[in-house]
Amino acid sequence: MAGASVGKLGAQPDSIPRSSVTPLTAPLVFVGITPCRLVDTRSFQDFPAPFGAPPLQPNVIRTFPLKSHPNCVIPPEAKAFSLNLLAISSGPLSWLSAWPDGYPYPYTSFLNGATAGLYNNAVIIAAGVNGGINVRTGDAVDFIVDLNGYYIEASSGNRTLGGVVQSNGAAQSLPAGWTAARNGTGQYVISFPANTLPAGSSPAPVLTPIGAIATLQGASVVRLADGSGTLTVVWSNDVTFSFVLAPN
Repeated sequence: MAGASVGKLGAQPDSIPRSSVTPLTAPLVFVGITPCRLVDTRSFQDFPAPFGAPPLQPNVIRTFPLKSHPNCVIPPEAKAFSLNLLAISSGPLSWLSAWPDGYPYPYTSFLNGATAGLYNNAVIIAAGVNGGINVRTGDAVDFIVDLNGYYIEASSGNRTLGGVVQSNGAAQSLPAGWTAARNGTGQYVISFPANTLPAGSSPAPVLTPIGAIATLQGASVVRLADGSGTLTVVWSNDVTFSFVLAPN
């Protein structure tokens, strides 16, 4: 069961600040990933701080630095998150709000429930100033957040593509039809399907190591006649890394 509404949330309507709607992001491209659990406040799940216990407390803002998660690798280029929020409430859930960290409390609600139960909603939240989200609730609840994808900036024509490759060569997230493999210490080959790159393009990859120190020793893109090809990356050592491939 899910709800989405705008309510008082502990304040009278006349006291809620008014402002114009201002975009937090430019146009973005979605990168889908295998779902990954970011937050679980149930104590028996033993999630690491600050992504685990204790449960959310009424009217206490809790910050979750999602880009710093130790298990779900989110690239620094991510501008927004595609999330499923789940609240486990032992009584009525008056409201639960989530928004980018570093921004004012928006006085909006993603989850509401009239009785005890499980309440969930699929949401998109921009990455905050420190790469995370804030959460506030009107009632004590256990809280779970699952990630199923993220958004990166779009180049002209929405042709920017990217993802994350783990240190063992497995794909953390890649566009549909792409594959990745490790061919030796620090050496990775990312293959992309036909019609990925237009004729005459000069793709310039942007590569960023994640969670480790590594020196980029080389990167090259080979495009075949049908627009398929490979991105070959060589690091000084095995490393999880993010990449963005933007045709020029």
